[in-house]
Amino acid sequence: MLLLSTARHTLRQVLNHPAFTPERREKAELLLSASTDPAQLLRWERAAMKESEAWEDVLLQREEAQPGPPAYPEYRY
Repeated sequence: MLLLSTARHTLRQVLNHPAFTPERREKAELLLSASTDPAQLLRWERAAMKESEAWEDVLLQREEAQPGPPAYPEYRY
């Protein structure tokens, strides 16, 4: 039971990422609340992590493609 509640908690944390809309979070909440398989929850967590990472990569590429000086210059230490 502890593994199941931990998997649910972790998945909820991952779904808090801005890549996921409130509607998707609500749908996911229904699924993860009904699931009794920790392995399935871990698979969903991995998929959500990959999706949020891809979202961040796209966002970074978009920022890097903007003209002008970088928002965060590289400092030489």
